[in-house]
Amino acid sequence: MAVRERRQSGRLTKRELRQILSGQGRKWVKEVWQAASQASAEMNRLSPVSTPLGNRLVESYASARHLEGAEIQRALRIATVAGYATRVVVAEPTEQPTLRPASFQLSAHPDFDRLAADPTRLLDPVRAIAIDRFDTVMTLPPEVWRAYVATATMRLQGQLATKTLTWQALGRERIEQMLRYGYVLRCLDEAIGGEPELREI
Repeated sequence: MAVRERRQSGRLTKRELRQILSGQGRKWVKEVWQAASQASAEMNRLSPVSTPLGNRLVESYASARHLEGAEIQRALRIATVAGYATRVVVAEPTEQPTLRPASFQLSAHPDFDRLAADPTRLLDPVRAIAIDRFDTVMTLPPEVWRAYVATATMRLQGQLATKTLTWQALGRERIEQMLRYGYVLRCLDEAIGGEPELREI
């Protein structure tokens, strides 16, 4: 029997974080989310490789789960960008592992333009890392990542849920998957020298 999903309310999130993290840990998670949100807002789009690849990941995810409509796909893309921005924020300060192009089944010096023109070949490697080998690129303690996912889910449900897009469509498991996709897309860009396009001030 499936466990009934609960809305990631502020009260629920606060209680969960108090159970698993110290006050300093909760403060750090909050600050990282705020920094990632700011970084997301500054991005016009991801790199020429990770933008179309991220779109394909979202589209294939939505298709496999029969999630119809542009609104849900837009929300999933926003969550994916949040995951990308999370990696931008935490990678250097927390000394997260980096990946070589070979991790994505690429040569040591891949042709960036060719990858941008045909990102489909990268779908399976990115999925495999995000789903099966995420611990190779995310080495924060499990309770910290869990707290971060809870915080991100709470914020994204509050930001994206509408009368036509319920919070149930933006459940915690789904948000975490998009965060992982985005995080690994940033790892890919690090490996091949891609950078997001920032908004003009």
